[in-house]
Amino acid sequence: AMSDDEFLIEHVRKLGVDFTVVPDIANANKFNVGGVAKKIVQFVEGHTINLVHSHDYQACFVGAHVAKLLNVPHISTIHTAEPIDQKKKGFFSIPNDKIVAMPNHLIAVSDVVKKRVEGLNNAELIYNGIEAERFAETLDTEHLYRELGLTKGNNLIGVIARLTPGKGLDVFLKAASILLETKPGMHFVIVGEGPDLDNLKNMARSLGIADNVHFLGFRRDVAHILKSLDVVVIPNIEPDLPMVLLEAMACVRPVVVTDVAGVREVATEESVEFVPAGDAEAIAEAVIDLLSDRDKAEAKAQAGQKLIVGMYNVNRMIKLTESLYLKIAG
Repeated sequence: AMSDDEFLIEHVRKLGVDFTVVPDIANANKFNVGGVAKKIVQFVEGHTINLVHSHDYQACFVGAHVAKLLNVPHISTIHTAEPIDQKKKGFFSIPNDKIVAMPNHLIAVSDVVKKRVEGLNNAELIYNGIEAERFAETLDTEHLYRELGLTKGNNLIGVIARLTPGKGLDVFLKAASILLETKPGMHFVIVGEGPDLDNLKNMARSLGIADNVHFLGFRRDVAHILKSLDVVVIPNIEPDLPMVLLEAMACVRPVVVTDVAGVREVATEESVEFVPAGDAEAIAEAVIDLLSDRDKAEAKAQAGQKLIVGMYNVNRMIKLTESLYLKIAG
């Protein structure tokens, strides 16, 4: 594992899985990758390893070297649709098109990702799955209101995302500013971490809306937060199929989402409110529309949940992944 996240470690430990944390993966480059790969190989000594499965570019780079040392096949799951020739910052970085050609096979989590890697490697489309039943459970819908000292009359609008430019969070703040002109009691939450945090906080202050915008950082209670939101906004600028879209639909929440490549693989006009990417006024109008017409909002939310339960269940994802394992590893 690359992450040293204590919650994740404890969860894996409870499953009885033998694991080790190798944080060096995050800093692997073409000069030190051999040493990082050897650390992993040393850990698996004495185990029968038939396949290496990595996730995204950096781990794919390391995984290719581990698989070569172990003389086993390598599968890598690509989660993002960033430009395939994009290089990570740093002198020792490797272009993504070189990295995705390394494994024996790829898993793409959306069709837009699959198209990104076409011609570079064989790719299987396997959509992300979630435990839809867990998100559909009856949860406390006033959880976040109490935490923030608000009442239900305030209306809570939220975004859950990594704080990076492609997520359109600056557009969300502009939409919040527009909404507060007519609904001054409204509040907004931004859940997540990332390099744009300080810029976004400064922007909220410059727009004069800082008192109504709450930056909650990384949270583990995502289902509770989603259940507390009156409208979930997904303002992405770049092509993507965000996991939070699946989670919000599973939570039976009204969703406003930008119409970028990837989203319509999951959502329909009947299940979400689509808006053009980068259009703050359109986001504000869509939020007002869903808050004003609760029957419409509820109908869309119910339609969204039905889509998730059928097509994007974690059990389906596991079954398809296992099938690919057997195909590649024999």
